[in-house]
Amino acid sequence: MQTRRWVNRYQTQTLYLGTVLLYIEGVFNIARGTFFALIGAGMLLAGYGIANDKKIAWKLGVGASFLSILMRLTSQDVGFTYIIFSLVFPVALLALLLHPLSREYQKIWFN
Repeated sequence: MQTRRWVNRYQTQTLYLGTVLLYIEGVFNIARGTFFALIGAGMLLAGYGIANDKKIAWKLGVGASFLSILMRLTSQDVGFTYIIFSLVFPVALLALLLHPLSREYQKIWFN
């Protein structure tokens, strides 16, 4: 019997926290605006896929978090302080997904 889950508590701590942060950041990105909504939808799909051990979902999560960082860096209409504070969660998310424990786990166990 195959089970589907929202989070996988048997994964490494970095992947588990990355999955939770993908869900949180995805919801906030959907509420942020038009292009951010596409990135947010990608983050939600990536979080669900990572919880269910899909390698393509890990790649989608890395790409979506990288795009989120780029979008925040290229926004011209806000101040420097706002940009720095808005980068905290996407940079932490990218660091969690690219951590050596996360990368090794997904190379071995994801299909």
